[in-house]
Amino acid sequence: MLNEKILEQFEAAGVEGVSENALNSYHPFHWVLEFATVYQDGGFDVIIGNPPWDVLTSNRDDFFPKYDETFRTRMPEDKDAMMEELLEDSSIEEEWEKYQTEMGRRAKYFNDGGQYELQNPEVGGSTVGNENDLSMLFLERVFDIISEDGYVAQILPGVILNGAAGKDLRSHLLDKTNIQHIIGFENRGIFDQIHFQYRFGIVTFKNSGSTDVVNGIFSQTDTSILPQHESKTVKIPRRVLEEYSPNSRIFPNIESEQEVRVLNEVLKPPSVGEDVEGSWYASLYRELDRAQDSDRFVEDINKGDYPVYQGKNVFQFAYTNEYVDGLEDIALWSVDEDDSEEDSAKARIRGKNFRSRDADISLKKAIYERFTEHPAYSHLSTRSQKGFVNDVLTDEHNRQELSPQDVLLDSTEYRIVLREIARATDERTLIAGVIPKGAVAVHTLHTVRPYKVEPEQDDLDEYPMHGAYQRVFTDKELFAAVGLLNSIPFDYLLRTKVDSHIVKYKFEESQMPRLTAGDDWFHYISDRSARLNCYGEAFAEMRDRLGGIEPATDESERRELQAEIDAAALHAYELNRRDTEFILNDFHRVSNPRIMDEEYFDMVFEKYDHLIQNRPEP
Repeated sequence: MLNEKILEQFEAAGVEGVSENALNSYHPFHWVLEFATVYQDGGFDVIIGNPPWDVLTSNRDDFFPKYDETFRTRMPEDKDAMMEELLEDSSIEEEWEKYQTEMGRRAKYFNDGGQYELQNPEVGGSTVGNENDLSMLFLERVFDIISEDGYVAQILPGVILNGAAGKDLRSHLLDKTNIQHIIGFENRGIFDQIHFQYRFGIVTFKNSGSTDVVNGIFSQTDTSILPQHESKTVKIPRRVLEEYSPNSRIFPNIESEQEVRVLNEVLKPPSVGEDVEGSWYASLYRELDRAQDSDRFVEDINKGDYPVYQGKNVFQFAYTNEYVDGLEDIALWSVDEDDSEEDSAKARIRGKNFRSRDADISLKKAIYERFTEHPAYSHLSTRSQKGFVNDVLTDEHNRQELSPQDVLLDSTEYRIVLREIARATDERTLIAGVIPKGAVAVHTLHTVRPYKVEPEQDDLDEYPMHGAYQRVFTDKELFAAVGLLNSIPFDYLLRTKVDSHIVKYKFEESQMPRLTAGDDWFHYISDRSARLNCYGEAFAEMRDRLGGIEPATDESERRELQAEIDAAALHAYELNRRDTEFILNDFHRVSNPRIMDEEYFDMVFEKYDHLIQNRPEP
């Protein structure tokens, strides 16, 4: 009967051709039969385990060693050659195909069979699959077979604690269990068979209630912590575990009480990507791709009308190499739409935005969502977004159908960009600057969108409908934002989440004070950021818009202004002197810094103290 149920689950998952004989070859384990008395009593009282850390997928390293004992130790190109040679044997080829089919069936069963519900979380608006990680499947099964008051201790791979795919498992642990301990390790000879940098952890919990505080510590390199875990772990509040990564719920790698205290303060402001009423927010956008849009670029400045920025062209508060060593000159250009739509990068961007299905980008979708329930248009058919929008425009507002010309390009305004490639071991992980109007950017720079689409009824009469685009930042807010993005406290938070790239959801979920006019530190940070970034002819208009500011061009003055921004940002995050000193001492150092040498850190601390006694007016 139980086998029949599993066969039904295979069918429900869309897996065909699994016979009872084939199922028997899988050796299904029926917990309710094997442990009938345990199930009768409500489940296990204690479960201690080290589940397999393998991924349930076809793997040539698992299949071919039975035909070649040295296969696993071969170099990749040797594996390719040996695999090709072995598959010349028709019997081996047949077994390989059979193996791949069977692994595919099993994977589909776990993905689509309905037995596991915590394996495919939504992160950053997209579903994240875990490739059938057996450790995750085992942990979810543990939730089912442990009694309500049972205790669990598991050795788990780092992906469950810090990977996006483990989000729902972590949420279950926080919401449905009482986590008692989390001890994270970086493998330094603890397990000989795995990479020395591999991360894993020990998790203990009671299978009832919810979690308020966890006794935890991370980044341990040996097991000496275990006999002393009661005295060596630190108390991590639930709020820190939840708010550190609201989108993916990854757990921070905390090593000390000071880190807990600092995170508790740094995590208090709203996420930088959250659209808070009456304030600005930062939404990242990928404007162009260096390879896929290469037909829109030229390398001859004389053949181009505007620059195409890449990551290597930008540094903190700098859009040229005039004041920053090591930045490369602009190497890519593109042409105006009026000269050649087929060759223009801006025409490509306009087309992408016009066709976008993203509600934050698509003008068509914004009109549809704003007016589909509006009483003035209730008589119109809503058969499709396109049909409804065009009927509204042509029949009710006597203008032409929506077209790409209605799109207002982000490049019509000064805007923030930040480098996509970023490492926690760099001098600064997040590198942001404001680029001139008219310029565009490839994927090695994230752009921060300067507009949001908020059409009003009067806008529907316009052609082009540029009035439907509202600025996200005032001029002063733009520079307050870039100052905070480039600040030490925001960098301190973000570098704990970054491997080698700035990931959109990790950035947008990270917390930042949303300073606006009237807030403490707003003008102080904005004015200094503007003086650093608004140099050169390209920013003459912005300097006028800001009241005729003088750009900072002296190297020592620029260094001091940036230190003042960092000091003010530490105050804006409401970090006290002890926490500020901890962050500055704990901040990663590089051997040949552009700016952040020991004298710079000392200057920031001095400026922080100075601002305690000389707090500027809001």
